[in-house]
Amino acid sequence: MAEAINTLDKKYPRWDSVNPKEERLNEVLLDRTEGRVHALLERMLVDREIHMYHSYANAVSVRRLGYNDHGPVHARLVTYNALKLLRLLHERGVKTSFEDEEIADYETSEVAVALGAFLHDFGMGVAREAHEWQSLSLGDDFILRYLREVYPEHPGLQVVVRAMAHEAIVGHMAKVRIHSVEAGVVLVADGTDMSRGRSRIPQLIERDPVVGDMHRFSANAITRVDILNGETKPVRIVVSMENVTGLFQVEEVLMTKVKASPIMPYLEVAAIVGTEPPRFYLS
Repeated sequence: MAEAINTLDKKYPRWDSVNPKEERLNEVLLDRTEGRVHALLERMLVDREIHMYHSYANAVSVRRLGYNDHGPVHARLVTYNALKLLRLLHERGVKTSFEDEEIADYETSEVAVALGAFLHDFGMGVAREAHEWQSLSLGDDFILRYLREVYPEHPGLQVVVRAMAHEAIVGHMAKVRIHSVEAGVVLVADGTDMSRGRSRIPQLIERDPVVGDMHRFSANAITRVDILNGETKPVRIVVSMENVTGLFQVEEVLMTKVKASPIMPYLEVAAIVGTEPPRFYLS
C-alpha cells in the first residue's frame, strides 16, 4: 500500500507546493497584522490542508473552466485588501458592525474578515455555480478549528465570529444580500483582485473560446489596483489600465460587488485608462 501511494505521489501533482509570491504575501500579511488576527494568520497561512484546497480550486478554475486565479495567491490578496479596507474605514471613524451593535471589538471584526476572506473560494474546486455555498461546506471545519484556538475562553465569540465569517463567504458573489460592514469589505476586496497577474496563467493556455474569456482578457488590461484614503469619502479604489478592455472588470465585476456592499457609502471608485483623466464611478 505504501509503495502504491508513493507511486501516486510521483505521478500526480502535489497540491502543497508554495510559490515565491505566496511566501511574499505571507510576509506582508504577518508584518501588517497584530494580536489575534496575526495569531490566526500565522497558523492559516501555513496550513497544508487549506493550501491543498486552494490549489485544487485554482486548478479547476483555471484549467477546467478557463477563469482567473482562485487559488492561494488570490486568497491572500483578498485577505490583505479586506483587512486594509477595514483598517482605512476604522481610521476614518467608521465602526464595524460588531462595534456598532456592541457585540465585539474591532479586533474581533478583523478575525471574522480574515476567516471569510481567506476561505471564500474553497468551493471553486466543486463547481463555479453557487461555489460560495460549497466554500461554506468545505471551510466550516477550519473556521471552527481556528476559532477554538483564537478564542478558547470565549465560546460566545466563537459563535458570532463563525456566523460573521459565514456571511462573508456566502455574500462574496453579491447574490445573497449581506448586512454587515465585515462581510461588505470581503465582498469589495474580492472585486479588487483584478490585475493582469490574476489572468497570466489562463492567458497562456491555448483553448477554444469559453464563457470565462472576458474575465481573462479584461483583467490582462489592468496594471494595478490601489486602495487609498479617499478625498470626499473614507476610501478610494483606483483601477489603472492600459486600455478600455479593463473597464469590464470595473463595471461588471467590481461595481456589481460595490453596489451590493453595505460599505458603498464610504467608497470612491475611479478608473484610469492610460493617460486619460480618471473616470469616477463613485466620488
